[in-house]
Amino acid sequence: MGEAAQRLGLGFAASYNRYETGENRPDAPMVEHILQVTDGQVGLEDLHQQRLDWLREHRPEMFSAVEAAE
Repeated sequence: MGEAAQRLGLGFAASYNRYETGENRPDAPMVEHILQVTDGQVGLEDLHQQRLDWLREHRPEMFSAVEAAE
């Protein structure tokens, strides 16, 4: 994790960890940087899915209204 954080220019490995788990989402410039650093191996869909997975686990109330409407 420390190496990945360093490659992305993040000062703290904890910041990277929050991106990796989906707890936080990177802003647009960081997404572009992630795409470059990983040579496209991590894509937008990957980042989006990580965030959705984290939210479903930690904030399920965000999805209850949407799922009820379906």
